[in-house]
Amino acid sequence: MAQNIFEEIQGKKQSLLLLAQKAVEYGWIPKQKTSKDDKSATSISYEEIVEKIENDTLTIGVIGQMKCGKSTFLNSFVFGDTILPAASTPMTAALSVITYGEQERIVAEFYTADEWAEQKQQAARSLDEVENSLDESKVKAAKELVSKAAKLGSSLESLLGTTREDSFENLEEYVGAEGRFVSITKSVKIFYPKDYLKGVEIVDTPGFNDPIVSREERTKEFLKKADVVLMMLYAGRPFDSTDRDIIFKNVRQCGIGKVLVGINKYDIPYCDEHHPEDEQQIKDYVKEEIRKACHECSDNYLIEILKDVEPIPLSAEMALLSQLPFSKISTSDPKDPWNRYTRGFGISTQKEMLEWSRIEHLTDAVKELVYKEKGKILFAKPLNAIIAAGNQRKEENEKALTMLNSEIEILSMPDDEIEEKEDNLAKANKRLTKKINSLGDDLEAELQNLVRQGKNELEDIVDTSCGKMKSIIHDEWSRMKSFESVRPRLDAEMQNLYTRQLKRAVMNITENGKKKIDRCVSEFFGDAEDLLMRYLPDFDSRDFVKSTKNKIQLEMDASDLFTYESGTGDVDYGLSDFFFDFLNGASWGMLGLAGNILTHGDEVAKVEDVINRISAEFDPTPFLESALQNKESIIEQVQNIFINELIEPLQEQIQEIRSQKADKETRLIQAREKLSVEEQNKKTLAAQIEEITNMRESL
Repeated sequence: MAQNIFEEIQGKKQSLLLLAQKAVEYGWIPKQKTSKDDKSATSISYEEIVEKIENDTLTIGVIGQMKCGKSTFLNSFVFGDTILPAASTPMTAALSVITYGEQERIVAEFYTADEWAEQKQQAARSLDEVENSLDESKVKAAKELVSKAAKLGSSLESLLGTTREDSFENLEEYVGAEGRFVSITKSVKIFYPKDYLKGVEIVDTPGFNDPIVSREERTKEFLKKADVVLMMLYAGRPFDSTDRDIIFKNVRQCGIGKVLVGINKYDIPYCDEHHPEDEQQIKDYVKEEIRKACHECSDNYLIEILKDVEPIPLSAEMALLSQLPFSKISTSDPKDPWNRYTRGFGISTQKEMLEWSRIEHLTDAVKELVYKEKGKILFAKPLNAIIAAGNQRKEENEKALTMLNSEIEILSMPDDEIEEKEDNLAKANKRLTKKINSLGDDLEAELQNLVRQGKNELEDIVDTSCGKMKSIIHDEWSRMKSFESVRPRLDAEMQNLYTRQLKRAVMNITENGKKKIDRCVSEFFGDAEDLLMRYLPDFDSRDFVKSTKNKIQLEMDASDLFTYESGTGDVDYGLSDFFFDFLNGASWGMLGLAGNILTHGDEVAKVEDVINRISAEFDPTPFLESALQNKESIIEQVQNIFINELIEPLQEQIQEIRSQKADKETRLIQAREKLSVEEQNKKTLAAQIEEITNMRESL
């Protein structure tokens, strides 16, 4: 691959910075941050764009069972070289994070004493007592890790709970199959000096078979914030029971539309002499297995999130071979990978090897999701702010032209015509003010109705979900089973409520609300244009109204309809933190209430009480009412643009000219000179806007 996905993203970031530099050169935006108290400040500065680009993190989580080729895939996808050692057993399943560093180095975090005690307890379990393949893999991993820890001898205790920085060459000691520290390594952060990894985290997540609960929780946190989650399957046994356990346990932790499924080593069935399968057959088989697994578990959440997944066959090894220097590719043994692939696919060049690897199909799918997740925050918002700043300069120029043309017109008028113009401006002021007040009333009514309907809809969703959770604890939690037997089902229902139902409902409410706002605003602008044409016949009302409407529409598109202020006073745009804070605080604690508490009936009653509190205490009204801030913002903008910045300055201009009748000829000459300058500025701005627009389209 001539350019990997991360190089492409970095290229887009650099293009955005070049565009921002051009905006600074043109005076559209300041180079440094401006004070929040500065009313003349633009919405963004070059410094803020740089901070956003440098601080924003793209996170890609990779999940999959052992020997599915994750290490080879990551070597190809991230490094284009043989950097990571191949994992061979569950003991190598430390949580690994690959990111940028000025020098090659690694930082390993070891288990704490308590976590190691938990590990030993897990290892002491008998395989006969485990209930499913996921538990079995956890117990086996714990047994293996505890066994391998013997090589650390007396140093084991002193290492627990510490971190260790080491050279890149010793990575295998922490994640390799026979590594000295692999048995106690909780996580490894891998720093690699490639610019394309700036602002990037690639997370190799072992949470599906992790015997340590705390590390499993950390894996869940990574998956929640991941921009893309990629599950890697092995084509030789795609979507077996372990894969099902992984996807049903982990995919719930992901947000909407973030899951990709890769089928690695597709060349194995493809080149099978006895039962060859083409790529479509491999895809169809996996899709059918996913469909059947979803049907068997009756999990509506997973059915929804996986129904549109298109598995992507690929060969990570072929992709890696296509990138390695040829000096690293051994071709002496007929069984070597290069020879095997050239024979099996009839290819002879690295370019053909890359094409047959199908890695670019997966890369394109990752890019699509990355830009979907990051596009608005990382690129669209700064770009819109820059364009808005340019439009502001254009509006200021148009305003200056309007005032100068008006001044020249008034200075050339007889007194009786000046009085008529003054009267028309007074009428325009009065009628526009009335229209603005009506717009405020219309927006208030529409948004209050939206709040009422939204509140009912969201509360109904929560009540229905709580009803399902109560059915789970009454119908599925038998007296002979622990709370852990129903915890996964309660987890699944809660995740479905948070990541799917509530989010989707708010997305629909938001879309509906913006349509209502747009309709009210459009009606107002139609009436405003008619009024301006009637009372300011020589004014270019159509372009003025169109420009103003576009400005307000751009700001509406760039902002969220609802905002949420957390307990810390920070404001987050959107709904994730609002729902997560409530549901996390009100419900996840219930999982700790159950256990060995008196009788089974007492346990059920305590959990049911928490579920009832979720339903009773859920109140989305403050969150929904934040939409009313948009109404205030729109009215304030309309008032400023039409009255404060257009009509009133024209009225003041007439009064000022009428009060100073002397030197009208001198003033007329000066006004015409200023008009000539502003007309030249208009041409310059038009050229600047065209250049910035072209640069924007290339991003």
